[in-house]
Order: sequence, then C-alpha cells, then structure tokens
Amino acid sequence: MYNFSIPSQLKAWIDRLAVPEKTFHYTKNGPERLAGGKRVIVASSCGGFSGPETPLAFLDHQETYLRGVFGFFGITDVIFIRAEGVNVGPDQRAKSIEAARAETSRLTA
Repeated sequence: MYNFSIPSQLKAWIDRLAVPEKTFHYTKNGPERLAGGKRVIVASSCGGFSGPETPLAFLDHQETYLRGVFGFFGITDVIFIRAEGVNVGPDQRAKSIEAARAETSRLTA
C-alpha cells in the first residue's frame, strides 16, 4: 500500500485492463461486466498496520478500491493476502511475511 491507496504502477495496469468490450461494456441500463468467473489474488504489504481491526483501517483505500474495480469487471472472487507491519522491525517483518506465505500455501493446497 502506498499512502493509503495503490501505487501508480498498479493504477496504470488497471487502466490497461479497463477496456470497453473486453472487460466491460455499456448498455442503456448501465455497464455490463464481462470478466466474471475469475479469481484475483492480491498480495500486498504495508509498513504499518491498517487492517480491518486497526485504528487506521479507515485510511486503507487499497482493498475497497481494488474490490470495486474488479467488481466493475465482474470479478467478485477477490482474495487479499497482507503482510502488515513490515517496517516496524525485523522480527515483525519476518513474522508478517511468514504469515502471508502460509496463507498463500493454504490457497494452493
């Protein structure tokens, strides 16, 4: 997470995905989603703690934005794997990365 949202490189990639007639198209009743039935796994990190149960959760716009974008395309199966607190110290960094790896392993098992 960069400054409570997504990095500009990720935004540029999303802009490449948001192609009318490929991932969505407009109808008289609004947009139609064309990319349903897919799964997206987002692996992210955060220097501090801004997950759902933290005091800074209200500043984390990354997950809501990505869920919204992928939902606009029709992708509702979005899984987030987070490594939080990676800048708190080496012990916390190792613990967070190991927990994220374990979660990733459960997805592929």
